[in-house]
Amino acid sequence: MTAPTLEMIKIDKQFPGVHALDQVDFSVEPGEIHALMGENGAGKSTLMKILFGAILKDSGTIRIKGREVTIEKPSDAQHLGVSMVHQELNLVPQMTAPQNIFLGHAPVTDPFGQVLDRARMKQAAGQLLDQLDARIPLDQPVRTLSIAHRQMIEIAKALAYHADVLVMDEPTSSLTDKEIRDLFAALRRLTADGVSVVFVSHRLEEIFEIADRITVLRDGRTVGTVKRSDATPDRIIRMMVGRDLQEMFPKHFVPRGEEALRVEHVSVPGVLDDISFSAYQGEILGLAGLVGAGRSEIAHVIFGSAPSPKGLLFLHGKLTRVRSPQQAIAQGIGLLTADRKGQGLVLKLPVQNNIALANLDALTRWGVINFRKREAAAIRFRNELDIRTPDVQRPVSSLSGGNQQKVVLAKWLFSQAKILIFEEPTRGVDVGAKVEIYQLMNHLVEQGVCILMISSELPEVMGMSDRVLVMRSGQIVSEFKRSEGNRWPENTKQDILRYAMGEFAT
Repeated sequence: MTAPTLEMIKIDKQFPGVHALDQVDFSVEPGEIHALMGENGAGKSTLMKILFGAILKDSGTIRIKGREVTIEKPSDAQHLGVSMVHQELNLVPQMTAPQNIFLGHAPVTDPFGQVLDRARMKQAAGQLLDQLDARIPLDQPVRTLSIAHRQMIEIAKALAYHADVLVMDEPTSSLTDKEIRDLFAALRRLTADGVSVVFVSHRLEEIFEIADRITVLRDGRTVGTVKRSDATPDRIIRMMVGRDLQEMFPKHFVPRGEEALRVEHVSVPGVLDDISFSAYQGEILGLAGLVGAGRSEIAHVIFGSAPSPKGLLFLHGKLTRVRSPQQAIAQGIGLLTADRKGQGLVLKLPVQNNIALANLDALTRWGVINFRKREAAAIRFRNELDIRTPDVQRPVSSLSGGNQQKVVLAKWLFSQAKILIFEEPTRGVDVGAKVEIYQLMNHLVEQGVCILMISSELPEVMGMSDRVLVMRSGQIVSEFKRSEGNRWPENTKQDILRYAMGEFAT
């Protein structure tokens, strides 16, 4: 029998106060796409960082093609044929694709390694990208290329080290449906050539499309490994969270209150065209549409971070001006941005500092912050939202994605926001944490908060919204409402897609 390409046997890792990995077993066969799943904090990232040499294991064995190996740093992993494509792409924006692909190990023309062989580097980069069927300009800085093209460059960069094992961490989080199909086709070509792929993702529909086997971790332990043919979504969810989820979208219905937000004839040249709608207390209003339809742009108009919009904005029936995020926050508006790491949080700061960011005035007297009050507020929200950290003084970067999202939400709850804009609220969040976030949204609308939810996942929009507005090319092209019994009319999903794509339903 052929030995597995990768074996990780009884891997153990402890951090102060946390047993991150407890005797974890994981293996990948040659030419296999093996999905690694689990809730945020289950140990997936820790296991892959050990494999790539970013952190050291406490105990356990790693074998590559049957041979026991020692991996103490990323260069060890790369020399052994293990490469990793991180969720946050790691490219130099000013460099071209060939320069990025061979960064640190470019071919040279002289024995002293001083003169780059640019022609050979460009040719080799082209061959790697051809292997992925990626038609990418080789002379442009990567900052001018699409996210999908950059993703392919990252994969080519990994293959340049002659990878036998390719680890992909949430590779589809910023891709369109077509780009995801292209990526999956590229992965199938790689596995046909014998490359093994570890595919880390929270998206069940993708796992069932691309994976050969699925391994689930929970609380730092291996729950089990199943073939895709033997798996069902319910079974995987049960393995991940340790319980049955009665509903993926536990929507609560509350009586609609008074108008909280009204947008009238808002336009931004080239972006938004005559947008008008109202949203109400106790309501979740969903915004659906394709990427570039204008959903995020209207959110930033309401939050005061868009350039000079025309039109009127009413809050609780009163005409108002919101020309900056500071003015929006002062008037009770909060924005949970899609880019929580870049715009929603300061990753190096402690949890308590991040929670206090939008309402420092409540903690300040004569320009001096009351640190005890700040810590007490952070502890209160940690307990109320079940933010899983033993210490609110830990940097927020140490938290899982779902817990980071809860910190963002705690920040806006501490600001006492009554209108909350959720932009991609569960991006990069596992299925168990998604349900927790949905329950928090339910709790907020029960308290009379108005929620505007923007999501690229149509099941999420329909599962949690009371109404859905569909946007296309900067305009609202249709509105859908639940019928009697709070059910969506038949064919609503198909009709939303038709309006979003310009194929108007009849």
